[in-house]
Amino acid sequence: MGVIVNPRGTCGSGKTELVRRILAQYGWRRDGRADAGMLEPIHRAGRLHPLGYRLAHPGGGCPLVVIGHYEVTSGGCDTIRATDGGLEEIVRRAADYASTGHNVLIEGLRLSSEYDHSAELAKRHRLHVLHLATPVERCAQNLVRRRRARRDSWRLVVDAVAREHRLVEEACRKLMPHAAVEALGFDDAFARAQDLLGMRTSEGSVLSA
Repeated sequence: MGVIVNPRGTCGSGKTELVRRILAQYGWRRDGRADAGMLEPIHRAGRLHPLGYRLAHPGGGCPLVVIGHYEVTSGGCDTIRATDGGLEEIVRRAADYASTGHNVLIEGLRLSSEYDHSAELAKRHRLHVLHLATPVERCAQNLVRRRRARRDSWRLVVDAVAREHRLVEEACRKLMPHAAVEALGFDDAFARAQDLLGMRTSEGSVLSA
């Protein structure tokens, strides 16, 4: 059985950047490619972009499957459309890959505030939720910068992020009886993801492709 790692947070919290940094340690590049033999795109007929990636572990450990692609600004599970099966397909694939000895990484805005499907997944597999404890105002700043929004939209962005933050917190609280849920700052969440995925040697150094 593999482990399923699920970074959660609002827009601008850093969850997509966290996944990209993990992927980089497996040899992935932002153009969706990787070092020779390290990455296998998971394709589906009718889709331009892959449904995800399968990556070889740089130290020979469990391979990693990432659901969704990261060739756009907001990637991951948010690239799995309703026509692809939506959240049900994401959870089904995560369960299937974890059952066959893969570690799995799932991340997305919709998934961050979701409970029902995630609770069912956690009953069958080791689900680790890394709740990014990025302050709401920092998330809003990151979002305004990313969208190049006008300064007079600041209050609207803060209010929207605050509402989103409450939904994510509620989902994480409800998941606590079923999954391992940790509220962590970005650096600690990144380190925790590395440990869960077996990306450190016995001496503590970080593996990379």
